Amino acid sequence: NGKLDRKALPPPDFAAATSGDDFDPPSTPTQTRLASIFADVLGLERVSVHGDFFELGGHSLLATQVVSRIRSTFDVELPLGELFSSPTVALLSERLELLHGSSSRQPALVPVDRTQPLPLSFAQQRLWFLDQLQPGASTYNIPWALKLTGNLNAEALLQSLNALIQRHEVLRTHFAIHEGQPVQRIQPDVRVALPVVDLRALDSSARDAEAQRLMREEALHSFDLSRGPLVHASLVRLADDEYLLLVTAHHIVSDGWSIGVIVREIAAFYRQFAGGEPAQLAPLPIQYADFSVWQRQWLQGDVLAEELAWWRQQLSDASTSLELPTDRPRPAVQTYRGAVVPIALSRELTQAVKALAQREGATPFMVLLASFQTLLSRYSGQDDISVGSPVANRNRSETEGLIGFFVNTLVLRARIGSRQSFRELLSQVRTSTLAAYEHQDVPFEKLVEELQPQRDLSRSPLFQVTLTLQNAPEEELELPGLTLSGMAASIETSKYDFSLLLEEGANGFTGILNYNTDLFDAATMERLAQHYAVLLGGLTASPDVQLASVAMLTPDEKQVLPSWTGTTSAYPRDASIHSLFAQQAARSPDAVAVVSGEESLSYAQLDSRSNQLAHYLRSLGVLPGSRVAVRLDRSADLIVSLLAILKAGAAYVPLDKAWPSERLAFVLRESAAGVVLSHSDVVDDLPAFGAVLLVIDEETSRIAGQPSSTLPLDVTGNDLAYVMFTSGSTGEPKGVCVPHRGVTRLVSSSFISFGASDVWLHAAPVAFDASTLEIWGALLHGSKLVLAPPHSLSLEELGSLLVREGITSLWLTAALFEQMVATQPVALAGVRQVLAGGDVLPPSRVREHLARIPSGHVLVNGYGPTENTTFSATHSLRHGDSVSRSVPIGAPLSNSSAFVLDSSFRLLPAGVPGELFVGGDGLAWGYLNRADLTAERFVPHPFSSSPGARLYRTGDRVRWLPDGTLEFLGRSDFQVKVRGFRIELGEVEAAVRLFSGIQEAVVLAREDVPGDKRLVAYFTSAESSVDASALRAFLLQRLPEYMVPAALVSLSAFPLSANGKLDRKALPPPDFAAATSGDDFA
Repeated sequence: NGKLDRKALPPPDFAAATSGDDFDPPSTPTQTRLASIFADVLGLERVSVHGDFFELGGHSLLATQVVSRIRSTFDVELPLGELFSSPTVALLSERLELLHGSSSRQPALVPVDRTQPLPLSFAQQRLWFLDQLQPGASTYNIPWALKLTGNLNAEALLQSLNALIQRHEVLRTHFAIHEGQPVQRIQPDVRVALPVVDLRALDSSARDAEAQRLMREEALHSFDLSRGPLVHASLVRLADDEYLLLVTAHHIVSDGWSIGVIVREIAAFYRQFAGGEPAQLAPLPIQYADFSVWQRQWLQGDVLAEELAWWRQQLSDASTSLELPTDRPRPAVQTYRGAVVPIALSRELTQAVKALAQREGATPFMVLLASFQTLLSRYSGQDDISVGSPVANRNRSETEGLIGFFVNTLVLRARIGSRQSFRELLSQVRTSTLAAYEHQDVPFEKLVEELQPQRDLSRSPLFQVTLTLQNAPEEELELPGLTLSGMAASIETSKYDFSLLLEEGANGFTGILNYNTDLFDAATMERLAQHYAVLLGGLTASPDVQLASVAMLTPDEKQVLPSWTGTTSAYPRDASIHSLFAQQAARSPDAVAVVSGEESLSYAQLDSRSNQLAHYLRSLGVLPGSRVAVRLDRSADLIVSLLAILKAGAAYVPLDKAWPSERLAFVLRESAAGVVLSHSDVVDDLPAFGAVLLVIDEETSRIAGQPSSTLPLDVTGNDLAYVMFTSGSTGEPKGVCVPHRGVTRLVSSSFISFGASDVWLHAAPVAFDASTLEIWGALLHGSKLVLAPPHSLSLEELGSLLVREGITSLWLTAALFEQMVATQPVALAGVRQVLAGGDVLPPSRVREHLARIPSGHVLVNGYGPTENTTFSATHSLRHGDSVSRSVPIGAPLSNSSAFVLDSSFRLLPAGVPGELFVGGDGLAWGYLNRADLTAERFVPHPFSSSPGARLYRTGDRVRWLPDGTLEFLGRSDFQVKVRGFRIELGEVEAAVRLFSGIQEAVVLAREDVPGDKRLVAYFTSAESSVDASALRAFLLQRLPEYMVPAALVSLSAFPLSANGKLDRKALPPPDFAAATSGDDFA
C-alpha cells in the first residue's frame, strides 16, 4: 500500500558501523581512553567518537561496566545517567572535562588482612539469617547443568573443579560465630568429589526419567553453612559419549554472573589437565572477602545516610503489597515451593521492543519493565507498582572476574495512570531506573532494615514480583573432543510470588515464569505470559495511546468471551407477573398455593381474593402506574395484597416492619404511594403521611363484596412491578424500580428446577429482594408457598419448619446458611434446593453441606444486586463437587449478561480482576426520582447495538475463572454486606455525624474473627466523652437494626497516612466484649 514497511528494514551490522568512511578517530587523550573503554566493553576492535554506545549493542549492565572503568581510569564518579544522555565518546568526553577534579569518593578495593575476623557482606548476612530459621533449606540454591557430548576425561574434569575451588576463596568458605556475629572462615584446602551415576543400562524412557530425578535431587541438595563446602557436583553418564554435569552452589557464595565465571574457568583448567595447555587465567586482584570488608567500611556514616535518604524518598508511601488474585489462599507464612512455565516473545516483538527503546533513549529492559508493571497494574487493580530487579552489582572492575554473592536487588517503582500513554510511562520508568542504578550500592537487606516496612510473614518485603533480563556475559565453552550445551536446571522453588526471567536469543526474548505453586496454577501463569505478550505488542505498536486503551485479550479469548457473557432462551418476556399467575391458577385451581400457619389458600382462592382486593384498590383511586405501599407481616394477606396491587396495574412498595419511623417516613414520601396497605396490629407506629390507609383486617367485609373477576388492563413485561428501597451512599435509601420482566426472567431461568411439586419457604423480609424469588418462584409454577411465622425464627424453629413442612426450595443469607450448617445440618441437608448468597459463602461450611446432601440435591450460590432482580449469576454445587479458596458466583442467568470490564470499559480475560457489569432482561428501570444516580450506575451498554441498552455497574470486583465462571473478589467501593444485608457505609457514617458533639465519623465492616463480620463506627467528638448508650439509641431511631454498628469507638484523632489521607488500616480493633458489657449492655 505504499507505506514504509518497518519490519522489512534490515538488521544493522555493528562491526560495519564502526569501520570505513563513518569512522572518526579520537582526537584527545580523554577521547582515546574513552574509545578504548567503549571498545573493550562492547567487544569491538574500535569505536568511532560519534558511535552511539547503545546503538552499538550497549545495555544497562555494560553501561555500568563503562562507569566502573571510567572510575578506575579517570578517578571520577560519573553518574550512570550521563552515559544515557551523552552516549558517544565525543559527548561523554565533554562531560568528563566538566567533572575533572571531582574525584571518586569510593575507597580503594584492595586485599585485606586474613587474620582479622572477616564480616559477611550485607547480602550474605540476610541469607545466613534465613538459614538460621530454616537450616539446610534449598530455597537459595543455584543449580545448573551442562550436557557433555564426546570423549570426556572425568578425572581432568574433577581436577578442574578442585582447581577452581582453590582459585576462589569463596568456594572454600563456611560461616561461624565470632563474638556473637557471623563471620567468614576460609579453609586453606577444600576438595570435592565428583560421583558418577551410570544410567547406560536403562532403556531410553527410564534413563530420561532417572536423569530428571537426579537433576531435581541435585538442585535440592542441602548445605550446612557452618561446615561447607557450599558447592556440590555430580556426573551422570547417559551413554558412552554423553554425560550430564550437575553443579549446585549455595547463593551465599555464588550468583548468576558467577556461573559464567565458573564455566569459563573450568574450561581453561580442563584444557590444562586434559591436554596440557596452560590455563590462561590472570591472577585475581582481590577475593570476595575483600569486597565484604570494603562494603562494610564504605557503606556507613554519611555515605550510607545519603544513599538511604534517596531510597526513602523514592519509596515514600509506596504500596508494599501487590494484591494479585491467587488460585489458592495465601499461606500465613511465606512458602517457597515453586515451578516454572516457559515464555517466548516473537522475533518481531523483540525487534519492536528494541526499536522503541532506541527511539526513546531507553534500554530494552526499561521497555520490558514498563510493560510488565502495566500488566501487574491490570492484574492487581493497583496504580502504584513496585517490582524487584536483580542487578549484577559488579560496578567495580575488580569484581568482574570473581565468584561470589554480589547481586543486589533494586526496588523499581512506577506510578501508573490509565490516561498516561506508554511513552510517558516509559519516560518515568527510564528516569527512575537510571536513578536506582546510581544508588544500587545500598544492599536490599539494608534497605529493608532501614525502611522497616509493615511486617507481613506471608510475603517478601517491598515487592513480591521480580523481572530479570539476563545480559551477563555467557561463555561458549569449547573443550578438546567435547561438545557442550547448557540445560535448564530443575527449579522447584520460588523466592517470590513469581519472577519473570528473560534473555535474548536468536529468535527473540525467551525465558521462564518462576512462580510459587502454593499461590498459582501453571495454567494461570501461562495465561499471564500470553497477556504480557499481547499487551507488550499493543504498547510498542501504539506508544502514544492511553494505557487503558491497549487491550491484552488473546485471539482465543476474543472468541470464547462472548459465550461466557450471557445466553438467551425463550420465555414469556412480554407477560406480566399476574397474568402468568392467572394462567397457573387456571391450570391448577385446587392446588395449595399458600400456607400461613393454620390458614391455607388454593390457587383459585388466591386468584379470587386478589381480584377482589384489586377492584377495591381501584375504587380507592389506584390506577395503572400508581405505587402502593405494603406494611404487613408474613401472612396470606401479604401475598393477596402483592398480587392485588399488580392486578390493579400498580407497583408495590414493600415496607419492613423493623424500619424506624424516620426511614418509613422517607420511603413513603419518596415513593409517593397513594395507598398504604397494613394490618391493625402494625399500623399504630406508621408515621404521618398524606396517603389513604387501608387496614385490611378492618375492611374484610367490604373487600369480600368486590367482584372476583379480573380487572381489564394491559400490563406488559416492561411495566413497573415493585419499588424496593436499599441502602444509599448519600445517607438516604434509594428506590430500585423493577419491571415485571425482571421477575419473569428470574423465575424462568434454569439455575434450579421450578415445578408444581416444589414446596418453597418464604422467610425473607418482604422488603429484601430474596422475597421476589421465594414468592414468585413458587406461585408462577404451581408450587406450594409456606410462609414462616412473622417473628424472627430461631435456628431450631427454622430447622423444625423445614422438616415439618417438607420444604424443597429454600433461600438463606450466607450468614444464616453458615449457622444452619453448624446447628441444623440434618434438616438443611433434607432440602432439595438450597439457595444461599447475599454475601461470600464460607467454603468450609459449603464443603460440610455438600458432604451430607444426597445425590439429586443442589446448593446454589446466588449473586446479584437488587438492580438486576435478585440474581444476576448463580453457581450450582452437588455432592462430590470440590470447593477450593472460594465459592464461585457462577455464570449469568439465561437472558441476562455479565461483563468483567476495566476502567475504560474494555473486556478483561480470565484471571484478571475488574468491575462486574450486569445487564439483560433483569435490569431495573433505575432509581426512583434519582436521574443523576441512575445515569451514574446504569451506563450505556458498550457492546450492544440496541438503542438505549444499558448495563448496571455493580461496584463488585470479580474475575473470570478458566471454566467461564465468575469469582467474587470484593467491593470496589465502601459498600458492604453484613448478614446478607447490603449496607452503604456512607449512610451509617452520615447518621453517626448527626449525633450532638460528633465531629468526624468513619464506619468499617471488620472481620477480626474469620466469618464474624461486624460494623464498627469510629468517631471524634468536640466533647470529652460521648454517651455510647445514647448514641446507639439515637442510631436505632434512624437506621435499621442491621445497620447499627456493633461497636462504637471514640478516638482523639483519626490516623492519617503520609499523604494526609485517612489510614483505615491503622484504625484499632474494637473491644467487642467491652461494647456489650456494663451500662451499655442490651
